[in-house]
Amino acid sequence: DRVPTVVTDKNHRMARMLTARDIRRLRLANQWLAPRPDVGAVEVVEHLGALQSQEIWSGRWSIGARSIALDVAAVDSATDRAEILRTWPLRNTVHFIPAIDAQWMLALAETFAYKGIERRRAHLGLDEADARRAVELLGSFLSDGEPKLRPDCLAALADAGLLADPSHGYHLLWMAAQNGVTAFGPQRGSQSTFVRLDLWVPELRRLTRDEALAELAFRYFDSHGPVAAVEMRRWSGLGAKDVKRGIALADDRLAEVATEFGPMLMGATGAASLGATAVDPPDPDRSVLLLSGFDEYVLGYGDRSAIMDDGRLQQVVPGNNGMFRPTIVDDGFIIGVWTRKVTRTRVDISLEPFAALDKRQRIGVARAAEEYGAFLGLEPRVSTG
Repeated sequence: DRVPTVVTDKNHRMARMLTARDIRRLRLANQWLAPRPDVGAVEVVEHLGALQSQEIWSGRWSIGARSIALDVAAVDSATDRAEILRTWPLRNTVHFIPAIDAQWMLALAETFAYKGIERRRAHLGLDEADARRAVELLGSFLSDGEPKLRPDCLAALADAGLLADPSHGYHLLWMAAQNGVTAFGPQRGSQSTFVRLDLWVPELRRLTRDEALAELAFRYFDSHGPVAAVEMRRWSGLGAKDVKRGIALADDRLAEVATEFGPMLMGATGAASLGATAVDPPDPDRSVLLLSGFDEYVLGYGDRSAIMDDGRLQQVVPGNNGMFRPTIVDDGFIIGVWTRKVTRTRVDISLEPFAALDKRQRIGVARAAEEYGAFLGLEPRVSTG
């Protein structure tokens, strides 16, 4: 890391240029990874804005890794109580979000979500009128307010002659959710369920578009900062004008900080507490983390040069296919990947470090594995592949 340089920020306060190490440590703290607060699942999800979770186990652990109060049952209970839910609010990808925020987040996502939809339907051979009838049918099928298993939802579409090809199922379920008609409900074992959104969450929070842009900008930079302003566009899927407006509207809650990578934004409260010395390292008990494959610490940034070596990307995302592997993180830097195998009584954790772990790192991994095992209620067993 470079030697810190004193600069002047946009508010004309004397501030220190943040190094890559400072950025990593601030991101750990702002993402509630180190230290972890004593909060519920809904507080975690609201703070982060959204947590990617197309793999349910990954989303659960992304939440659990950010609170000392949570195990997997507590995360699932928050879903059962309609405090959090999964839907497609960003980048056409499934995320956990606060349930009451689903309406305004989906409304913001519309421009990105429907881009190229005609080409997708043409590729699928799906008629637009049939797709809209499918959305109406799903709303009616879920009108008793009870969660329905995914296969049952698809069977209802098939019975109505609206599932001409099995490949249409995902698109129709996505479309119903994107229109704010449905959302994922509680998980039932390995099966997803769907609910009718207005019945599952009867008091949805309503925001104007400007209010929504400001709120999303604040949540992103407050929880992911320090991060370059341009990163919000990739994370959210919003257009450049919307991102710029959101930042401007949230301006009093954000602060620009100087870093060795250029200007970045973060929450104003956190920025105000920065002093002239290096950011403190995480507590030794939290210096090594085992993060899920789609954790926001990795997925929340397009430019990952502050948190990993560029040459390691192929090991984290083999083939650059969008499937991120779970990562081993030491003091905010990615030092390897891991896999898991869950049995009835145990979770086997296989490590693939990029280099041999030293004694401190091995102790840290063991602690992180115990933490993950406690989250699942299973005995962890660690091996190195």
